[in-house]
Amino acid sequence: MTDDTEIFQESEPLWEAGGDLPGALEAVLVASGEVLDMARLRELTGLGEGTLRLGLEKLAERLQPPRGLRLLEVGGGWRMAAAPEYQAMISRLVTITRSGKLTPAQIETLAIIAYRQPVTIPEINELRGVTSCSTQVKSLAERELITPAGRKAVVGRPMMWATTMKFLVHFGLRGLNDLPRLGDFGEANLEALALARLEPPLPEGGLFDGVEDEPGESDD
Repeated sequence: MTDDTEIFQESEPLWEAGGDLPGALEAVLVASGEVLDMARLRELTGLGEGTLRLGLEKLAERLQPPRGLRLLEVGGGWRMAAAPEYQAMISRLVTITRSGKLTPAQIETLAIIAYRQPVTIPEINELRGVTSCSTQVKSLAERELITPAGRKAVVGRPMMWATTMKFLVHFGLRGLNDLPRLGDFGEANLEALALARLEPPLPEGGLFDGVEDEPGESDD
């Protein structure tokens, strides 16, 4: 495995003298503000997977309390997030932002999509017992939590919907297999109860913090 000394002896070093691989990875992840997967990290650094995983492990060890950041593995990659110790303070910074808040109807719709995907609007309507959830689907798509996933091969060819990488990131999931098991919950509204068990990794107001209806939106 290539060590940091060998990396720095490259003809074009990746960082200035005094830096190291964990520090370089921290800088890249903070600057990107996004989830970076292994392929992207290899492209950015030119380093092998083994070296990068070692660097990520060392970075995670370095980011311990009272440090304000944490390294999270979500959505098949890694991202930086605010440490939970400081969530209350950070949340005051973003209380005026509504982008993270969903209505109860949106939560139910998102939960059904997460557990039953790919799923059509008529199928969501049937599971929720409502006449139409098109408004909720539109809102979730605008938030980039769901995306079209092709058309179902039935009469009318309705659009199917599935969750996105942003959904995984928002809930701190490495993949859909990390969703809570429905069998751990009661008989009614299983998907919404299971999804509500999760907390977003970043204090964005949260999907379940101060949930309220948006003006003009029906809570079917």
